[in-house]
Amino acid sequence: MNRLLFATTLLFSVLFFNITLAQNRIVLNSGDTINCTISKETKNYLHIEQNVKGVATTGKIPKKDIREWSYFQQDDSFSQEEIQHPDIESNEVTSEDTEQQSFSKIRASVTGGMGYLLGDTKPAKENLQSMGVNKNVADDYYQQFKMGAQLKASLYFYLFKDYWLGGMYNGFFSKAETVTSMQMDEVNMYYGKLNEHYFVNFAGISFYSAGRYGQQQKIGLNSSVTLGPAFYRDEVEMLNEQILIKGTTLGMHTTLGFEYYLKSNLSLTTEAGLFLANVKKLTVETLSGSQEMELDKENYESLSRFDFSIGLVFYW
Repeated sequence: MNRLLFATTLLFSVLFFNITLAQNRIVLNSGDTINCTISKETKNYLHIEQNVKGVATTGKIPKKDIREWSYFQQDDSFSQEEIQHPDIESNEVTSEDTEQQSFSKIRASVTGGMGYLLGDTKPAKENLQSMGVNKNVADDYYQQFKMGAQLKASLYFYLFKDYWLGGMYNGFFSKAETVTSMQMDEVNMYYGKLNEHYFVNFAGISFYSAGRYGQQQKIGLNSSVTLGPAFYRDEVEMLNEQILIKGTTLGMHTTLGFEYYLKSNLSLTTEAGLFLANVKKLTVETLSGSQEMELDKENYESLSRFDFSIGLVFYW
């Protein structure tokens, strides 16, 4: 009986010893130690299995939070501990990493910011001055006019590799206002408000490309090119007279952007853009009627501007 009890105890001890050796150990940067079984290793994660009070659990730990981990190699004659450290310089991309980047098919963004008109305002200033407006007033008026606000929204669908196709809308608005006097003739001087509200609405088909960088793939760089119609509208009030100027033309908008991924399906983005368009034909409407005007090449109405925006991007 004693021999049987001794043999049973020895058997359980050996089994327990083998199980203990089969365990792996993970040491975190915080100094905490986790005894577990490492079931899988990828570039950025260790996948683990644990038995907690008889309940089997699984999980994964980012390598950036790990100081070191160990594997126990064992056969009938010996056991050996092999210590591993995070390979920070590794550039290998595994299927797990690709999955973590959240391969998405739809990209939607909403951004807002400022724009600066690039057209030459010198002829317009000279025209105001010829009507008796003070030079300093004319300069200030068009300085207000050149800076404005913009809003942009886009929707893209994944094509292949780093390329997407979709649509983009961009709206720009600026205004200028002053109270001034104008010498209309040798006898009459007019006093009143001069203000202007300037709108450009642009929408078109957009081609977009992007890449992700960094160890955790949280940094994104992108670019886009959009072609489509631009709708110009300028509402002018001069000496209590209402004037509406309209025009339509083909425009192009290009952007370079930077993204920081807050989550796999959400990022913060900043973009710098250049919009190019010239209006060759205008419609001028007043209370007395409307008139269409063909512009000479040197007098084309430039809608071109540089813009900067910040916003959010959503992925599905």
